[in-house]
Amino acid sequence: MVEIKIDPVTRLEGHLGVTVKVENGVVKDARTHGTMFRGFERILVGRDPRDAPAITQRICGVCHVDHRLVSLRAIEKAAGVTPPEGAVKLRNIIEAIQTIYSHALSIYALTGPDYSDAVAKTGLTRFNFLTGRGYMEAVENQRKLHECLAVLGGKVPHHMTTCPGGATLIPSVEAILKVKTKLLEISEWVGATEHVPAVIDNVAKGKFDASLGSALHDIVALVLAAKGMGADTWGVGPNKFLAFGVYDMPGGKLFEPAGFYDGNKVVAMDEKKIIEYVKHSWYTDASGGMYVGNAPPPQDSYGKAAAYSWAKSPRYDGSAAEVGPLARLVVAGLDPFDLRKALAGGAAKASALARIIARAQETLVLRDAVVKWLDELKPGERVYTPYAVPGSGFGVGLWEAPRGALGHWVNIKDKKIDRYQVITPTAWNVGPVDDGGQKGPIEQALIGVPVPDAKNPINVLRAVRSFDPCLACTVHVLTPDGKKYSVEVTH
Repeated sequence: MVEIKIDPVTRLEGHLGVTVKVENGVVKDARTHGTMFRGFERILVGRDPRDAPAITQRICGVCHVDHRLVSLRAIEKAAGVTPPEGAVKLRNIIEAIQTIYSHALSIYALTGPDYSDAVAKTGLTRFNFLTGRGYMEAVENQRKLHECLAVLGGKVPHHMTTCPGGATLIPSVEAILKVKTKLLEISEWVGATEHVPAVIDNVAKGKFDASLGSALHDIVALVLAAKGMGADTWGVGPNKFLAFGVYDMPGGKLFEPAGFYDGNKVVAMDEKKIIEYVKHSWYTDASGGMYVGNAPPPQDSYGKAAAYSWAKSPRYDGSAAEVGPLARLVVAGLDPFDLRKALAGGAAKASALARIIARAQETLVLRDAVVKWLDELKPGERVYTPYAVPGSGFGVGLWEAPRGALGHWVNIKDKKIDRYQVITPTAWNVGPVDDGGQKGPIEQALIGVPVPDAKNPINVLRAVRSFDPCLACTVHVLTPDGKKYSVEVTH
């Protein structure tokens, strides 16, 4: 048996190490290693709750939108305040644009190069890292998406216009038209959703018609190349999915609903069933093992026996559950054009290929939705509900970041944060073995991955990157000199 350690895994956010044991050309065992300390929750204790959105959004430079929005939701629940419809629309639009941006980043810069001509001699030169035409077009359109976010958020990253109670930006005709104009330009690059069948036919015949959407041609070509490499048969994981739901709609519904797919069916999601385990994480035993809303801020215990990661092990009702675009679409019952059913073995089947397809499918769904939502935004409509910081309270914010289920839990005492907890999407996917011996989703997904050449374990990297992991969120900050630093935030 050969042991292969890849540390760091490149082309993802943050610091991740992976160790696999290979026998007869197949992975038999795997471990994931989050290699930096997590401590943002400790920074927040004792602060004004209104500081939390500004601080937690800096957990990550990619999902900065999502941490701010989820923190706002937690604070609003604790304060008993409901933001007006105008603010809800703005938040939905900002979130959707951020997710489209993140999916483009994943497809072209993080996952796509694994199947490019430069790496795998596939003929997919448009996916060649840095030099490919598709790669360069994606960077240009990501810039336009960031321009949209800057119009609505004041700046990007770390937008400023959403706040507890709603938002500070009152929609104007000028702002709406600026964002819509940019989105229409991006939409032309992507291609119309109804063009998908024609593009599939084009790619199968070796044709490229930019008028039908350059990105559509790229993504279909990527999917077919991955299918040809057997990516539909490996990188499976637990095949259980969790989604917190995202995009608030009138009447209390969610555009993409919350739920848990238990391997056979979707059941209602119960936040009280979420527990983080720490037996194999470098935290004290008291830092986990209970309902996350009652858990104290994490206390480090580097060197703890049996531990091998700074990531914790979140579990839902005792199960390791995959989160992300595939989980959202499975829970929502969405498989546009039956692509996962036709190419990946089923609409509710997990694999490296299924995750690529789901990310592309969701991009189209959200692109179509956000243009509609912009039309529904009314210039000058109310976007803020006044509120007061409660003397005491408890709030839970649940939402979907591009990479999956994101949760913030806040306890308020004497108008200050008494306890704060964050579970990020990648923590769900990349966490180590839990107290019961159950591996995390990525660890499970690596078992069975073919490694014909131990000196070039590219399929291991393909399986990992199909989850689009972000370790910047999962593990946090450690100063080299061990000193503690504080930042004053005033109002």
